[in-house]
Amino acid sequence: MSESKMFWLISAPNREGQDIFEQVNQKTAKESNCSENKKFATPSLRVGTLNSLIALNDDLHRLDTFMENTAKKLAKQLGDLAGTKPKDKSLSIDGSPIQNYLSSFKWDDGKYSLKLTLQEIVDKLTTYTTKIDEELKTRAGEYSSLSSSLAAEERKTSGNLTVRSIQDLIPPEVLIQSEYITTAFVVIPKSQEKDFLQAYETLSEYVVARSAKRLATDPDFFLYSVFLFKKYYDNFKHKVNEKKWVIREFKADNAADLNKSSQETQKLTESKKNYKASFQRWCKISFPEAFTCWIHLKVIRLFVESVLRFGIPFNFQAILMRPHKPDDKNLRDILYNQFKYLGSAHISGKNELEEGEKFFPYVYIPIDCEM
Repeated sequence: MSESKMFWLISAPNREGQDIFEQVNQKTAKESNCSENKKFATPSLRVGTLNSLIALNDDLHRLDTFMENTAKKLAKQLGDLAGTKPKDKSLSIDGSPIQNYLSSFKWDDGKYSLKLTLQEIVDKLTTYTTKIDEELKTRAGEYSSLSSSLAAEERKTSGNLTVRSIQDLIPPEVLIQSEYITTAFVVIPKSQEKDFLQAYETLSEYVVARSAKRLATDPDFFLYSVFLFKKYYDNFKHKVNEKKWVIREFKADNAADLNKSSQETQKLTESKKNYKASFQRWCKISFPEAFTCWIHLKVIRLFVESVLRFGIPFNFQAILMRPHKPDDKNLRDILYNQFKYLGSAHISGKNELEEGEKFFPYVYIPIDCEM
């Protein structure tokens, strides 16, 4: 069975003479084997005013979702470019799996100085992530445009006779474009060839008798040429469409386009290949940036909610838990019994739903690392 990629980041206030981590670890890991636990190092962030914490806390939920989505879009894009589900190695942080980064998390004081206010740190995290998110949209759009252009060119020389280019299938002797006579090119299903040969001369006036000539074939269709008076071409085309056959337009002065199209296909193929390699490199570089921004924001969420819940001076223990099941009811019950003494007017029973969200006596921040 594969390991769960759901983590729980929880916190509870320290109690004199008690080791909160050891109590939780004893009950949830050693006795019940519900989870793997590690102490989680939280930095001494600047608290600020109560009003600023409350205002910031409202924004943190929204930003958490935004940053999570950005990281997961990068992971998905890497998978799409590779044609497979992204491997843990391709989603590493400094060469280590993202789970290891979480387990040994250290606050990046070089980027997010602890001298800054919480709002200033959040603004920096948001700026970094927004820049990555916007560039991802731009790069993905450019790659999609390249792919669409290449597919359109490839359809000109591939696909069945109803969609592919017929430039290379028309011999000069059947191409008549005089003042009075023209050539119509008709694609018909192979199963309807007999019907076509019996009907084409009477579909319109002034169709040249016995002029139909088979020019090309593919697994499902035939391409025929038919001579007729130019004046009645539109009427003939209309009658062909009524039969659910396909008229293919051909202009003599475009015959040279086939070579040009082939060159364009080669050019687009090379451009797409080069862009894809560049895009993959950028995603591999940007994913760690987006993921670490997201986790730093999680830490700020934990800090802010812990201070709002447990007060100041802050003195709480954070624990990173990796449940063996993504949402283990037994684990929830153990934690509830462990921390029910923290209950307040907000909690009247186990895991009561408050405003559509689960509310626990301890601070709970989920981290879904399933990319």
